[in-house]
Amino acid sequence: MTTPIRPVPSAQVKRYLDSLAPQANYWGRDVAALRRQARDHVLAFRGPLEPVAHVETVEAGGVPSRLYRPRGDEDDVLVWMHGGGWMLGDLDCCEGVARAIANRAGCAVLTVDYRLAPEHPFPAALDDTWAAVGWARDHFAGVAVGGDSAGGNLAAAAALRARDSQVDLALQLLVYPVLDSIMDTPAKRRFVASYSTFAGTVDYGRTAFERIAYLWDAYVPDRPMRRSPVVSPLHAETLRGVSPAVVITAEHDILRGESLEYAARLREDLVPVEVHDYLGQIHGFIEYLGVMPDATDALDKAGSALRRAFAHRDPDRAGLAISTPSDIHS
Repeated sequence: MTTPIRPVPSAQVKRYLDSLAPQANYWGRDVAALRRQARDHVLAFRGPLEPVAHVETVEAGGVPSRLYRPRGDEDDVLVWMHGGGWMLGDLDCCEGVARAIANRAGCAVLTVDYRLAPEHPFPAALDDTWAAVGWARDHFAGVAVGGDSAGGNLAAAAALRARDSQVDLALQLLVYPVLDSIMDTPAKRRFVASYSTFAGTVDYGRTAFERIAYLWDAYVPDRPMRRSPVVSPLHAETLRGVSPAVVITAEHDILRGESLEYAARLREDLVPVEVHDYLGQIHGFIEYLGVMPDATDALDKAGSALRRAFAHRDPDRAGLAISTPSDIHS
């Protein structure tokens, strides 16, 4: 019988994991304490903040938000939703990413302080996302949406709503997004089995599985609602007509399977899509700019794609349209 090959983290991931103290699980803990812990963790690893020309606190459709302008005269904007399982995270947690994208893409970035579960379950976060998109459309010529993890879920759901509402979005930037509420899938079962002792961490796979299940219970307590496309975008009947997409994934991520499946469905429905799959990487890496060179590379790719997507809206620069590679990039 062949011995299964154990998943191997990249050197940068191993150094990061080795630096961490043992992590307590979410369940049974005070939500405010969890939020403080998550915030402190991101701030400890995000590295120095890149300078931008202007940062402004705004009410984007009534939602507290922060607007970053790399120069000050941008016509286009990326509406960015932070990760954190719809329960954790804030504008400070995603500031490093927002500034980096703004500088690389040459567009403004609007980070959205959407309402969090469990105090505000679905559809509060999506309603806030859509309100911010509406505000962005009123203030900028071109609008894209994006987010990481749960923020990627909100961005994908907003892109579906935009398609159905005949709202033009330049791009959806989905960084290891949550796309399927169903927990009993072959990909998730394989992850639990294969990652039992990943990087020396006992029950790494099982802990990731249970953590996602816990977050789904907080965000969408109504289980039948979880199959709605605006909750689980992978369940959309068709993706035809949604905005072009960039999907960034990590090899050692329980969400990787659904991200790649979503990208495949986008291609089948003739939606331009780029996929950048980071071998050796883990969920959450894009926020750790201070310790993960892959995070810088991913943001370079995201910035380049946004530049092309916004340029595509200008007929004089149509040749810079987003590419549609059929392979997966590392």
